[in-house]
Amino acid sequence: MAKLVLRNVTKTFGKTVALKDVNLTVKDGEFFVLLGASGAGKSTTINVIAGLEIPDQGQVFIDEGDVTHAFPQDRNIAAAFESYALYPHFTVFQNLMFPLEAPRRKRTYTKESRVERVKEVAELLGISELMDRYPRELSGGQKQRVALGRTLVRRPKAYLLDEPIAHLDAKLRHRMRSELKKIQQTLGITTLYATPDQLEALSMGDTVAVLNQGVVEQIGTPDDIYYRPVNQYVASFVGDPPMNIFNVDYQGKEAVVECDTPYRVPILPADQSMLAEKMGSCQLRIGVRPKDIRIVPAGDPQAHTNAEVHLIDTLGQTSIVVTKIKNTEIRVKIDSDFLPKLHSTVGLVFDNERFYYFDAGTQLRIG
Repeated sequence: MAKLVLRNVTKTFGKTVALKDVNLTVKDGEFFVLLGASGAGKSTTINVIAGLEIPDQGQVFIDEGDVTHAFPQDRNIAAAFESYALYPHFTVFQNLMFPLEAPRRKRTYTKESRVERVKEVAELLGISELMDRYPRELSGGQKQRVALGRTLVRRPKAYLLDEPIAHLDAKLRHRMRSELKKIQQTLGITTLYATPDQLEALSMGDTVAVLNQGVVEQIGTPDDIYYRPVNQYVASFVGDPPMNIFNVDYQGKEAVVECDTPYRVPILPADQSMLAEKMGSCQLRIGVRPKDIRIVPAGDPQAHTNAEVHLIDTLGQTSIVVTKIKNTEIRVKIDSDFLPKLHSTVGLVFDNERFYYFDAGTQLRIG
């Protein structure tokens, strides 16, 4: 097991800044998730730790040792990437066995124990029946499971997993999330896992770092990231569907939402006190998650505004209702048993106990 540390790491490719002054610590035995959209810098972070890329500035530490310029093979870590990188002339069994055939591991494990380990991992990943096939005979999902298995057969200091289950079907991906977390907890091996999928990040990670164009926006527990976002980017990125963000004219006891048809929402006394202390002279934005908005009949006295039902996206037990006030969209997440009619006019009630407040200039959360 190992602790992984990036200290002030910057990496550029030509004029493109892939990582900018990145600092993060993956604790010994921790499941740490890098969460970010495509191009956020997740893969570059993995590559820098693996030794496949050398940072322009900063240092990489494994167990307090500076490995910034160490060769990949000297870091005792195992990596799996979104690209399969399987040996085409090897069978599945041979691909899985290959990491255990290195001279130093041959001295550590007997042939029988190596074969047994390959069988265990194959069974775990559901590829036992594929052992005699070649990569050209496999589907994309099967190839990815083999690539992941080739990483899991080892007992390294740390696992680096770069979107390792991205190409699996939904049912298998759900199963593999649980299995990967179970493996990590059983073995206690430090794991750095990169994904653009917030559900994976929040369900699997002990700690989550949100990356945005090479910058670490926030590091915290899944609860910190979801319930206490530090800025508007994190608040909007984490949550499905995204948080609704409104420009408002704050008037003390209430705020006027600025849109084609302005409307008023009440501000709780506790929030009024907090804003009086911390808001200063900034322009205010209010965020509210779709699940914290209720749909009521148009004209209901509780409604803060009326809107037209523009789109309904049914997801089984819950549905996403996209409403519109002229050109302004407001997303609402409700129980599918209570869906309004498409193109009907409905009332919207905002739960002001769950408002998020942002400085429109800096986009930092207030309070």
